[in-house]
Amino acid sequence: MSEPSPKTTPRPSASADAALRAELERIERMSIKERIMTALTMRNRFDWLKTGSAERSSPGK
Repeated sequence: MSEPSPKTTPRPSASADAALRAELERIERMSIKERIMTALTMRNRFDWLKTGSAERSSPGK
């Protein structure tokens, strides 16, 4: 039997870090009303990511 390989920690992604910083800056510029509306529409905005659902709604509905 071979020994299990040690778990390695993934190295930080400069691209992911830049995207996170940009998103946090965008959110800081939003008003409370804009933040609430964004949160309330999050389900609709990302509904197309669901898999395996036959009743999935299309973006045009």
